[in-house]
Amino acid sequence: MRLMEKNKHVLSLVMFFILLIALNACSSSSAPDSEKKIFLYGERHGVEKILQKELELWCEYYSNKNMRHLFVELPYYTAEFLNIWMKSDSDEILDELYNDWMGTASHNPYTKEFYKNIKSKCPETIFHGTDVGHQFHTTGERFLKYLEDNNLKDTEQYRLTQESIEQGKYFYENSDDVYRENKMAENFIREYDALNGENIMGIYGSAHTGLDDMDFTNSVPCMANQLEDVYKDIIYSENLSWMAMNPFERIVFWILEKR
Repeated sequence: MRLMEKNKHVLSLVMFFILLIALNACSSSSAPDSEKKIFLYGERHGVEKILQKELELWCEYYSNKNMRHLFVELPYYTAEFLNIWMKSDSDEILDELYNDWMGTASHNPYTKEFYKNIKSKCPETIFHGTDVGHQFHTTGERFLKYLEDNNLKDTEQYRLTQESIEQGKYFYENSDDVYRENKMAENFIREYDALNGENIMGIYGSAHTGLDDMDFTNSVPCMANQLEDVYKDIIYSENLSWMAMNPFERIVFWILEKR
């Protein structure tokens, strides 16, 4: 009996030290150096702790590195609506977007507060949406109408909105995750190249941010993997999804990350 209790005690100590090592490894990844220009952070969507960390990171880049361009896992037109909202005196646009997100992980108060905090703390932030056209029948159509009402039909904004809507329609009609992954990389490249070398930060689901990872269907390189082929060593990527894990999940995560 005493031997069993002793073994349990030893096992508990071992697990405790493994957990400490894992937490340290997850939380103290090497700081990005000044040469890197694309900072990607992988998340589990809608988690308060992760959103708080992402806000902290963005505020740091915004204030101390003069960064202004934030790439997000949203359609082109949703990010454009956010940019208009950033300059408005009300939250009407954000409230409409939030309603459009119903049924998704983004439809929670933490996500809404995240954007409000960016508006108040980092008011010159410019959002870039590089996902396919989710909510194309609500947000997408509403943004097209906004452009038409403001005599902006013959613009790049209108063309890219239509393109994003078509991407969304194809993705949902065909349930084609490989198509989406490839389009996310293409859209990212278009938006980043237009900035002529500006430093940027990007927030995406962790399934899209592993520099050596395949997409979750294991069919094509994930978005970040594809981006690394183009931009090489200017990309830094860190997975923040461990912040939403229980202790056992964190240990497994650390082991897999260190393979």
